[in-house]
Amino acid sequence: MSGTSHTVLLTGATGFLGSHVAEALLVEGWAVRCTVRKTSNLRWIESLPIERVTADVRSAAELAVALEGVDVVVHSAGLTRAKSDADYFAVNAEGTQGLALGAVDARVRRFVLVSSLAARGPDRRAGDSGPAADRPTSAYGESKLAGERRLFQVLSEQTGAMMGVILRPGGIYGPRDEDSLNLFKVAKTGLLPVPTSKGRLQPVYVKDVADAVIRAVARPDVDLKPIPIVGPEIVSWADMGEALGNAVGKPVRLVKIPNALWQVGGTVAEAAARLVGMPPQFDRRTADDLSRLDWTADPREAEASLGWRATTRLREAMEETGRWYREYGWLR
Repeated sequence: MSGTSHTVLLTGATGFLGSHVAEALLVEGWAVRCTVRKTSNLRWIESLPIERVTADVRSAAELAVALEGVDVVVHSAGLTRAKSDADYFAVNAEGTQGLALGAVDARVRRFVLVSSLAARGPDRRAGDSGPAADRPTSAYGESKLAGERRLFQVLSEQTGAMMGVILRPGGIYGPRDEDSLNLFKVAKTGLLPVPTSKGRLQPVYVKDVADAVIRAVARPDVDLKPIPIVGPEIVSWADMGEALGNAVGKPVRLVKIPNALWQVGGTVAEAAARLVGMPPQFDRRTADDLSRLDWTADPREAEASLGWRATTRLREAMEETGRWYREYGWLR
């Protein structure tokens, strides 16, 4: 397999975020090579001028082939839902470690890991004592934090000069996102069930995240510390309802569900999914995250590290996302 000194290996390109990253890299003039699996759905990338190579992040031999001639790795693949905690760690932690080791062997110059704000955990609360520390509240967050730490370990033990960059996006939404679609479908009924808590969120538009990845790829020097990637606004459930109503073209009334009942719903949905052997769409982690915790971050950290700041506001992004859903027949 031939390569150039201007080639990016991108994992997760067939997914929601990864497909947007692939497009952004092409716009910037990078030669893009994507890892795919035999079962991958290529719908978002099949028309793009990119190279595809079959490789699993857990296969050293397949990764060695995929990494030939690569200058930069962008690792955006990962499990956000899994049948078991062990599955999260196998992909998000061990997969990251294996890819990083392969990248060192291939003399890759830079490794960009797309992690998650879940690796940090929710905002610190009033009364918290001691120094700020990562405190994930779910197996998913713990697995993403483990992936970050394994990258740190590989970089500290390498004899080469590979640079690492870690991005921690908050909740990502936008075109091609099947999770966001559920919110739009519910909003079309005119009612939006939400927890009674006043949790604050700072979701980030997918195209802004893709731009942050581009900065992480190209920025000459970036300190090896996790960089939070969040939207320009801290929003409430009322803000979310207003933006969704605008996007679907009808007023949306919030239906407040007691937190305890909301969390029971997450537990029941998770148990039901496990009974049929499917990753849960709504689970205890999601219920807990949305009912009692704040998920925000200081955008100045990304501005200082990457020269990047999200610009797409919630109302505009929701409107664009709704148009995309209708255009592709996902929202009728």
